[in-house]
Amino acid sequence: MDLNLLKDFLKQQNLPDFRYRQITKNYFSGRYLNFDQMTDLSKDLRTSLSEKFSLLSVSEEKIIGDEFTQKALLKLADGQKIESVFMDYEDWLTVCVSSQVGCPLNCKFCATGKMGFVRNLTVDEIVDQILYWNQKLFPKFIGRVVFMGMGEPFLNWDNLISALKIINSPDGLNIGARKISISTAGLADKIIDFADLNTQINLAISLHSADQKFRESIMPIAKQFDLNQLKKACLYYVNKTNRQLFFEYALTNQNTSQSDAQKLADFIKSHHLFFLNLIPLNPVVGGMDQASKDQQKIFMNYLSQLRIDYSVRRSFGQNFSAACGQLATDKL
Repeated sequence: MDLNLLKDFLKQQNLPDFRYRQITKNYFSGRYLNFDQMTDLSKDLRTSLSEKFSLLSVSEEKIIGDEFTQKALLKLADGQKIESVFMDYEDWLTVCVSSQVGCPLNCKFCATGKMGFVRNLTVDEIVDQILYWNQKLFPKFIGRVVFMGMGEPFLNWDNLISALKIINSPDGLNIGARKISISTAGLADKIIDFADLNTQINLAISLHSADQKFRESIMPIAKQFDLNQLKKACLYYVNKTNRQLFFEYALTNQNTSQSDAQKLADFIKSHHLFFLNLIPLNPVVGGMDQASKDQQKIFMNYLSQLRIDYSVRRSFGQNFSAACGQLATDKL
């Protein structure tokens, strides 16, 4: 729901300010599927709201999944579609949200990039992905949010920042900043801008190679922001925020040699707050080939010998194209 339009509408109706707070509290609670259920409002107001607004700007087209992961195909008001993923980590419930319809970056290992770019999501379309899952989970609710779905979040900067304020606000979804993570393909200028926000929100960089030529071949954005620019921006971020910065590295059969490990180690060792997340590559039609189990083990041994600390990300929903890099609206 577009909160600015709601506020304007209530003013036009000469309704007191507390009505706006009342409606938004109901909206963010996740308890209500429509305005008619908000019985703390007058019947006439509920009718007017139902005629003027949709409670959510996204609607479910289809949903698939298992006991730990569910992926929803969501339809937007203009007929465009996005995917959003719910993950149950047992200790916390997480939603992976999209920020764009498609993506303009065309990374070789990502299904979303193969869709091309259609448009940015609005603030309410971003926030409503979380509310959609809260409605399904009620009385449970989403406790963590990761911007690792469709699109490059930093290319939708203004709407991203506005959505983050709502997600984090006690008057909004009230999700703590440290429980929100954003992943970027490495837009160096926006990494600096993000550092200047002085937020506690986590930042992850899709690195995938510390070799400039190879990174360019799999991530065209690397031609615009090379590894030197990226490193400078990342150093600015950690020095400005004193927060750990995460680097994502998908394990393919082309970036797991001893030489790759050494280049990666040199990059990660450039600051003690840089931390490496390894990701077993999720298969994508027309994408890259995953490193074999033996290749992965050998590569990790190289990293250990080079004294690089790392974690290996647990994959959710790979069997139904819900894992990292697999989101594309023709897959559900």
